[in-house]
Amino acid sequence: MKKYTFFLACVLLSFCISCRDIGKLVNKQKSSSYFIDSKGQIVYCQNGNWFSLGVSQMQADAESFEVLAEDIAKDKNAVYFRGMTQKLVDRNSFYVDNQIPKDRFHVYYIDQVLGFNIIDGADPKTYELIKNHTNWARDKDHYFYADDMIHVDRQTFSFVNDYFLKDKDSVYVSPNIGDFKSVVANPGNVEAINKYYMRIGNTIYYPPFEQGSASIAKSFNSIQTIRVLDLDVICVNNKTILIRGKNFKYDHVDVPSFQLFTVDEKTDFYAGNPYSKDKNNVYFNQEVVPGADVKTFILIGDDFGKDAKNVYYQKQLLKDVDAPSFKKNGDFYKDKRGNKFSALTGNKV
Repeated sequence: MKKYTFFLACVLLSFCISCRDIGKLVNKQKSSSYFIDSKGQIVYCQNGNWFSLGVSQMQADAESFEVLAEDIAKDKNAVYFRGMTQKLVDRNSFYVDNQIPKDRFHVYYIDQVLGFNIIDGADPKTYELIKNHTNWARDKDHYFYADDMIHVDRQTFSFVNDYFLKDKDSVYVSPNIGDFKSVVANPGNVEAINKYYMRIGNTIYYPPFEQGSASIAKSFNSIQTIRVLDLDVICVNNKTILIRGKNFKYDHVDVPSFQLFTVDEKTDFYAGNPYSKDKNNVYFNQEVVPGADVKTFILIGDDFGKDAKNVYYQKQLLKDVDAPSFKKNGDFYKDKRGNKFSALTGNKV
């Protein structure tokens, strides 16, 4: 009876949702959120989802109302973002240029809750977004990140990788991970190793991902080779392994044979899994997994691995487990002997 009542309630709810008439879209090619209702009034309902997000009744002039983008519109009196009047803009000269709100005086940054903020110093005529660099833009004189002007040399500024930048004077940490700041003076030989690491001469740098930290720098007498294993892990000169910019914890790791365990063999994707190996050992978080067989060890999930005879949770040997039959089943790992372990904690249940 309870199941039937619940099913009936769901049906009635779906019926009510489908029957709510918000009105007709003003311009379905440009927006799925601005409607004109049966009374001829303009309303805003994000993606038509009135049940979850509600409907905003607007004081807009229906006759002159024009949709400019998904959330942006105007009428003869005002400019609107998500149904809210934008008081900072010049209505008469306002336009949308490649999803960027502009008027003859200003360029605007969109705060998804509050609406438009003026980007100080931005030139409306030449301001443009930079392809493949989220939140970055430039005009004829400056670069910008979000709504902030970035004080660099406009003519020589460029992206080293996703987290380091440079101009003729300096190398910088990108503001997408904290404060925009100089790392070191630019000696002229700055190059990307991958999306995280960069190299300047014989020094390798890793971004300061932790709040309040500094970039991690590791210097070498010389750099002959760099083997990139993933975004966080590189091997230098076949002698040093850097993980997130720091030396591998286990001192006796065999660098030439060192490799990560592939999570997805089809794409060779590692996904930051903490297991790795060399010709001598299997490692978890850079520490030896005692007794693990290098030749037969495989990953079977987050924090779980097994070889031909044994199963491991992180570095811990799971005793009396049948390795060949041990596999994930829902939220647990099980074997044919009836053993059952939590996929989240590794505890036996």
